[in-house]
Amino acid sequence: MAPFKGSSAFERSYYALSMPSTAASPAVPARSQAIACSKAAWTLLRHRLLLVIVVTVTTQGIYAWAVLPLLLMLFQAALSAAGVDGLSQTSLLGLLGNPLSLLALILVILLATFFALLEICVFTVIVQLCFHGESPSISPVLRGLGRIGRRAMSWQIILFAGYALLVIPLSHIGVGSALTSHIAIPKFVSGEITKTLPGSIAYVLVVISLIYLGLRLAGTAAALSDEERTVLDAMRRSMALTKRTQIHIVVVTLAVGAAAVLVFFMAALLGAVPVALSASGGAGAQMAGSMLAVLKLVQFIGTGIAAAFLAFFFVALLCGGQLAPPREVPAPDRISRVSAAVVLTLFVILATPPTVFATLAAQPSASPLVIAHRGYTAGGVENTIESLRAAAAAGADVVEMDIQETADQKFVVIHDVGLKRLAGDPRSVYELTQAELTGVVVRQDGLSGHIPTLEDYLHTADELGIRVLVEVKPHGHEAPGFAKRVVQVMDRLDPTRNHMIQSLDAGIVEAIVSADPGRDVVLVTGFQLGNAPRTGAAGVAIEDWSYSDEMLVNLHDDRKRLFVWTVNDSALINEYLGKGVDGIITDRVAEAVTTRQLQETIKNPLSRYLNQSLRDISGP
Repeated sequence: MAPFKGSSAFERSYYALSMPSTAASPAVPARSQAIACSKAAWTLLRHRLLLVIVVTVTTQGIYAWAVLPLLLMLFQAALSAAGVDGLSQTSLLGLLGNPLSLLALILVILLATFFALLEICVFTVIVQLCFHGESPSISPVLRGLGRIGRRAMSWQIILFAGYALLVIPLSHIGVGSALTSHIAIPKFVSGEITKTLPGSIAYVLVVISLIYLGLRLAGTAAALSDEERTVLDAMRRSMALTKRTQIHIVVVTLAVGAAAVLVFFMAALLGAVPVALSASGGAGAQMAGSMLAVLKLVQFIGTGIAAAFLAFFFVALLCGGQLAPPREVPAPDRISRVSAAVVLTLFVILATPPTVFATLAAQPSASPLVIAHRGYTAGGVENTIESLRAAAAAGADVVEMDIQETADQKFVVIHDVGLKRLAGDPRSVYELTQAELTGVVVRQDGLSGHIPTLEDYLHTADELGIRVLVEVKPHGHEAPGFAKRVVQVMDRLDPTRNHMIQSLDAGIVEAIVSADPGRDVVLVTGFQLGNAPRTGAAGVAIEDWSYSDEMLVNLHDDRKRLFVWTVNDSALINEYLGKGVDGIITDRVAEAVTTRQLQETIKNPLSRYLNQSLRDISGP
């Protein structure tokens, strides 16, 4: 990689920014400054493209192989200490009320914040080194990140946590972290809020405020990697820096996004060539899966390059009016070149298995099931007879629902242990008899209904000709022999074993499998990194965030099924239905059914490849 020279375009671009901001020499106009900063960032990116790719691969490798497993381990420890299976409205108080769980959650937040801090600042450290004529090799970069880490070691880390983990991902302004790529305002939350005019106004104001904060704080990382001693000082400097350049930051951010989409689109078109040349059927499906996996790698690298450009731009903006012409930047030393070669080689090696598994996973053996999550809440309150009928009418193959045991050791269909959310009742399921619970009116999204018994629910499902996935939810107050009673009741109500059973409790799953080996039983797993959990059940239901193609292929090799929950994003619905998973559990039943029908009409691998790649274009 060629070093910067004294006559480089980089120096010429930045020389325009070295004009002092005094009364005698007015400040550079915001538009001219933004253009000059963009040119300088582009020049630096071209000269340091290999370094950017290596840093992207390294940080993502650290995230995938070290930070993420540790975060999941700590979160699982928090769940175990509180005695709950997952994070929900009902379990949140228990998590926060248990000292060990609270400590584990605090460690999760601190670790996530520090990793986000280093990931967001790594490119700003590199560009600062270049501006000062130093080689951006391993040691100087690590020293720079160490200085930033020490500066953040105070109560002000809370400010950076709010900025990095909330403002950036929700506003989409600034350089984000891999940890926050899935953070968004849930659609069911925004949908609920915007059902009323005051709620809609409040929602719009919140979104505008987040975008405004994102714009004003966009230079925080650049300031923190320069000379500012605290997070608060860096934020103040960013606020001053972006006072006149907010519109230009928006334009640059949109331009970078558009460029990323264009590159991804061109890569998708190039990938269509081998798919079109391959034979139809199995070979075509394999090639389509391989090319889609390659596109994911393109998206991965492209996102890193876009983040680097924005980081370079914000540092350039920070130095506008103060930066002297940069000195010559030496070429990377031998150790850095060897390190770069090793990192890229490891990346190619580690990227090969996911590509292979993506190829294998792209060959669905049967049409995936559309499983309605707690029925179809567009037509009835969750887990009621009305939502069951609505799911059947929408074309669902299976309806997932939840059962709990009552005070008189009978079963009702309800998800929450407490009745507060749906009925406004402070009591819990285990305090009431079946007769008392079936008299409770539940309300949701302007609809109302009653809590059904398991018997009434399965009888209605049989009349409708639809299968049920019964989720057994223990609340901890069951009498001994709980799993045995579940098996006995299901045998009586469903002797043909048409309906399935699932549970988050591995002990209950194994007990049911042992007592009733002829029934389809599924183990539900929340956070699961790596391989699928070992179980005697016929299948596994994995949470969307934990899914991997390797897990799918390995389960199919063991003749087990894989369901994914809860899949409500349109792109993910399309992706999973084409992946080869055995079913998706979704709230958007009608959309999933329509998407599956569309996929089934598109038998040509090229058409399916183009359909999926075009849906992924919005991802970079």
